[in-house]
Amino acid sequence: MDVAGIALSGLRASSAGLAVQANNVANQLSGGYKAKRADLVAEASGGVRVSGVSEDPTPAGPEGSNVDLATETVQGMGFDLMYKANLKVLKSQDELTKATLDLKA
Repeated sequence: MDVAGIALSGLRASSAGLAVQANNVANQLSGGYKAKRADLVAEASGGVRVSGVSEDPTPAGPEGSNVDLATETVQGMGFDLMYKANLKVLKSQDELTKATLDLKA
């Protein structure tokens, strides 16, 4: 897999992780709701993908769900950083390609 493909896989995985995290926050006050986690796996050829979504086994709190806002905040920050890092890789790749084409012109 090339650099752009690896970065794109990271963007897709971080977007999916943010969606799962946002769903957890939205359902925090829903009685009986179990927090979900995006399961990320590294690809042999490079990159990452979401292999599935699993339930967080943490016991439910007094409000009826097991969603912890501190955990969700940290998860969201991690996925945000992952997204920004992969976006930076794509931008660097684009600049490198442009510089290469300028040299050939």
